[in-house]
Amino acid sequence: MPLTPSGFTASTSRRRGRGRRRAIIAAVVVVVLVAASGIGYVLKNRSDERATDRRVQAAATAYLAAWRTLTTTGGTATPAAAGSTSPASAAPASGNGSAAAGGRDGAGRTAVSAVSVPGGIDVAALLTTMADVRDRLLVTGATFTPGSIDRNGRTASAPYVARLDLSGLPAPLEYAGVLNLVDTGRGWKVRAEAASVHPALRPGLHLDRTASTGHRGGLLAADGQPLHDSGDLAGNLVGRVDPLSGLQRVYDNRLRAQGGAVVVRDARGATVQTLHTYPMTDGESVRTTLDLRVQQAAETALATAARPTAAMVAIDTRTGGVLALANHPPSGASRAVRGKYPPGSTFKIVTATAALMNGKTANTPLDCTQTVSVGGRTFQNAEAEQFGPIPLRTAFAKSCNTAFIRLEESLPADALEKAAQLYGFDGRAPLDIASVGGSFPTPRDSVESASASIGQARIEVSPLQMASVAAAVASGTWRQPFVAGQPARSNAIPPAVLPPLRDFMRAVVTEGTAASVPMPGEVYGKTGTAEYADGDPPPTHAWFVGYRGDVAFAVVVEDGGFGAETAAPVAARFLTALDGGAVAAPGSGGR
Repeated sequence: MPLTPSGFTASTSRRRGRGRRRAIIAAVVVVVLVAASGIGYVLKNRSDERATDRRVQAAATAYLAAWRTLTTTGGTATPAAAGSTSPASAAPASGNGSAAAGGRDGAGRTAVSAVSVPGGIDVAALLTTMADVRDRLLVTGATFTPGSIDRNGRTASAPYVARLDLSGLPAPLEYAGVLNLVDTGRGWKVRAEAASVHPALRPGLHLDRTASTGHRGGLLAADGQPLHDSGDLAGNLVGRVDPLSGLQRVYDNRLRAQGGAVVVRDARGATVQTLHTYPMTDGESVRTTLDLRVQQAAETALATAARPTAAMVAIDTRTGGVLALANHPPSGASRAVRGKYPPGSTFKIVTATAALMNGKTANTPLDCTQTVSVGGRTFQNAEAEQFGPIPLRTAFAKSCNTAFIRLEESLPADALEKAAQLYGFDGRAPLDIASVGGSFPTPRDSVESASASIGQARIEVSPLQMASVAAAVASGTWRQPFVAGQPARSNAIPPAVLPPLRDFMRAVVTEGTAASVPMPGEVYGKTGTAEYADGDPPPTHAWFVGYRGDVAFAVVVEDGGFGAETAAPVAARFLTALDGGAVAAPGSGGR
């Protein structure tokens, strides 16, 4: 360092070197900051883009989920709509969606509306198009699988693959479609377009199905004869094809000819494109448990009833399968399966079961007085009968009300209800068509319990139900009645109950209330006289239920008075006709 008059001093070149270093450092810092800022911007931008893509994907996924909800709920998608002249074609969903919004598909319509905006069509027209596809194609299930989105600014497209399960067809209809989305400023929405429902759709076009050229299968009796030859069965059980009803509806998936095609039609119904063709085959015939010989015997016997309105059911005791369902007159509502009646004294089969399950025996003494009072109400026997002290077996055979009311009072509180449940008294429909079983509401007090023990109170049954009760005594197992396949459920009756109970029912025919009615063969039964309204005397329906061999049966004659006088003779004529004998005109039977 040079020496100056004032001493040593710094070199000018050294100061310049230090300044350059500072400038370089500052420049590097600036470059680093700028680079970091740029990288941060890029990273933030990419993060924002990914977040936007996720929102688009979520919107598309929500739309497909909503579409699936609309497609698989509500609507008129029934097999009857198949073909070019379907009811669904004639009456598509409401254009504004308001009518259907309150129906079963309301949730789906609301969900689709929430994720859609007007596009090529308005949202109401979109909903109509979706529902129309569902109803015309008979969609039973749907899967929509989203693909990867393609976004460009505030618009995006989202591919998807649709898989629609169509009623009666062996394979689903699969196709690829595209959803177009737009950023509304309040979220991403799918634009309503007909082509988004199916790429072949345009204004004025719709999807439809063509019917199979195969033949519909038949409903057959147990021996293979067609059931439509029986007028009573045809009207009250078999049902119709257009519109579907009865067993035709229940077994339509098996009966209907299979195959056809999915096509695109114009407004005039002309096919403009075939999307998929399925092999066409004949429908399957369904063999039922019904026996036309038994059915004819039942119809013949009912025609002799002393009153104009009656019904009868016969059941195979070995299986629980229905052999015959007969109504008189044969037209109108089927009283055999849908009638609701108090069972009257036929319910004493259940009451006796409850007693035998709780330690009572055939010789248990009971007092059969003319009247008995329970909770302030007086009950009495028909025609003021009284037999004094008698065993349970005789009380059943003579159908003594006062003895059975006293019997019920000696049982545990829930004994009657438990026995009723064994015989299927749970309010459930026994058949897949509209039908009535048996209901036993829990008694509310001692008066109702007493009334229930003799088949009154709020108990309701159909002839179908009471035939199944008689069949249970014969076989030892209560089976839910059925007309094809197997019983849906069954309950074993306690083995110790069966011998005395069968003896009771035999005594009804040999020495009890039905003893004056000539019965062909070894018949077991129970009469019933069921009050159904107030009066002095009250009006009554007449019952007789029982079994002989492998056939159990139940007969009800509306306003028939005493069961032994009107219902039991019909049962006797049924068995006579079943044996091939001539059926006599109505005559007087037992009391």
